[in-house]
Amino acid sequence: MRKPTDVVHPDKSRPSRPADLLLVNARVITMESGHPRAEAVAVLGDRIVAVGAGALVSNLAGPGTRTIDCQGMALLPGLIDAHCHLLALAASLQGLDCGPEAVSSIGELRRAIQRRADATPAGQWIRGFGYDESAFSEGRHPTRWDLDQATPHHPVRLDHRSGHATVLNSRALEAAGIHQDTADPLEGVIVRDHATGEITGLLLELGMFLSERLGATRESAQLEAGVVLLNRKLLSYGVTSAQDAGANNSPARWEVFRQLQASGRLLCRITMLAGASRLEEFLSNGLLGGSGDDRLRLGHLKVMLTLTTGALHPDLPTLRELVAAAHSHGFPVAIHAVEREAVAVAAQALGEARVRREASQTRNFASRSRDRIEHCSECPPELAAQVRRSGAAVVTQPGLVYWNGGRYRKEVEPSLLGHIYPVGALNSAGVPVAFGSDAPVVDPNPWPAIYSAVTRETREGGALIPPEHPGAAFDQRVTTKSALKMYTIAAACADGSEQRKGSIRPGKLADLVLVDNDPTTVIHPRLKEIRAVMTILGGRIVWQDGFPA
Repeated sequence: MRKPTDVVHPDKSRPSRPADLLLVNARVITMESGHPRAEAVAVLGDRIVAVGAGALVSNLAGPGTRTIDCQGMALLPGLIDAHCHLLALAASLQGLDCGPEAVSSIGELRRAIQRRADATPAGQWIRGFGYDESAFSEGRHPTRWDLDQATPHHPVRLDHRSGHATVLNSRALEAAGIHQDTADPLEGVIVRDHATGEITGLLLELGMFLSERLGATRESAQLEAGVVLLNRKLLSYGVTSAQDAGANNSPARWEVFRQLQASGRLLCRITMLAGASRLEEFLSNGLLGGSGDDRLRLGHLKVMLTLTTGALHPDLPTLRELVAAAHSHGFPVAIHAVEREAVAVAAQALGEARVRREASQTRNFASRSRDRIEHCSECPPELAAQVRRSGAAVVTQPGLVYWNGGRYRKEVEPSLLGHIYPVGALNSAGVPVAFGSDAPVVDPNPWPAIYSAVTRETREGGALIPPEHPGAAFDQRVTTKSALKMYTIAAACADGSEQRKGSIRPGKLADLVLVDNDPTTVIHPRLKEIRAVMTILGGRIVWQDGFPA
């Protein structure tokens, strides 16, 4: 085992030329088990070339080397958000905030939409984000008639904070071609009034359906402006890589990301999951799992497994076929599964596929990468054991416990409350776990999520479940070190990029974040307050705040 003071080069020799950047006087948390701590890091080009004691790393300086004194602050690998929705987040940053802190009633919602309509040319879309019917004084979802009262001259779309419900006004319904005789799609529900049978404007699990019918509802200038805000937000949190989990991601979306990165508006590295319904399009465009480079890569095939209609969609035989088709074309699979019934079926299908893959001689991106279960929101211990046997990794969102814990206390079945987003149980069962934010469902700031994973506490204060609650016997907490791992090296493993990022090691990409407090020593309540003071991407400082570098 190496000593913490060792300097390690990829070829155990001095680099061919002096380092471009030295980061010294730092508490380096490498996320490498054999070399967990260091004092300094040297960077040459976009790669880390040395990690170790300050005096030894400083020997790599030359006339043109820039040296940054980190002033004893903690230096971490760039954080990796393993499940988010980047363009939806960009849109929400420019859209109308309809969250609980902005509006508390449908009346306030109407007035907010009306103010936005007064400043928007007639006919242009108004997009609202983050509404929560349980936070409205009326205790119900808004309807198309509520939105029509706010503006008859604009199509209006409101997205629920969960991302799984949408409300359209009458003009927007017309634009989407949804009429009284439109049948429910297989994957979702067009909600109708119980008494009259009229369409209310509320749509459940129909995001892909709307995307196909409406296309883009934002001008390119609006998209680009939102992406600039998105880029700044992610880098300010120390997030240097993100895995976009859009269920409708297509080759056209791939091209949008490519252009945004080429323009410099979006610096964050992206792994884009491919929408299962778009598999043939990807294949016809020559895009397979693992395609791309270190800036933009194509990852798993995303499959939605839902219970919205009352029955699992797709059913188990169809899911088996989807998984087999994905694997045969070189795509590992990421299955969206929230409810315990969905998690069980996902684990069954992936476990069966694991047996087939292990017996196969095929060697491609799918065979080298674990399949994933996204969310795994409801998972009692016996189900966690089944997930482990499946061989799948889980990408889950402890930030939802922090941001939504108060609502979960009220709404989740008591016997299940101790088993939602069960990071501790999954980790104890030996399931590989990575963290994502699911933004824009919640803010993509990793630190409240890490705090909640470590403490199981919510934004309102106090534990998700009180000590006297029966579910309190199941400890879902993890250590700070484990939580950091799940936002770094484990997140890199989740998309198969662990050889290039996720830890501070010579030869890896120089994606780093300097934070104002050492998360491994700070008291737990301070975890959620940690902030990035400098973010480095590929050896280049791309964001800093209040740091004299």
